[in-house]
Amino acid sequence: MTGDLWALAAAMLLATLQLTLSSVLTLRQLGGAWVAGDRDELREVTGISGRFVRAHRNLLEIFPQFVAALFLVHAAHAAGSLSVIGAWVFVIARLFYVPAYAFAPPGVRPVCWLAAQIGIFAILTDLFV
Repeated sequence: MTGDLWALAAAMLLATLQLTLSSVLTLRQLGGAWVAGDRDELREVTGISGRFVRAHRNLLEIFPQFVAALFLVHAAHAAGSLSVIGAWVFVIARLFYVPAYAFAPPGVRPVCWLAAQIGIFAILTDLFV
């Protein structure tokens, strides 16, 4: 398996860990009855717990771009060193994004998000070199 696909596996593991953490924090804050119920009453998790939940949602928003970029370079048989570097930049940036969202001062989280986006662009660069 190529290095960029190992990064995809790592990103999937990160997503699973974030989902687990978000679920546990939501359960603890909103209670089992609401979590297991029909959720007709909209409720949001707040505080640090809410930040972890929103960090997970943000990963779900950008993850399809990451997967699509990897798919494109592999479908075009263009995967190379830039796709490996870009994929790992994405994973590491997303790994730092979680605590940055929860605990860091303003301005750190957007830098982590931008670094992940740059990783996606680096993956796509392999299509043109």
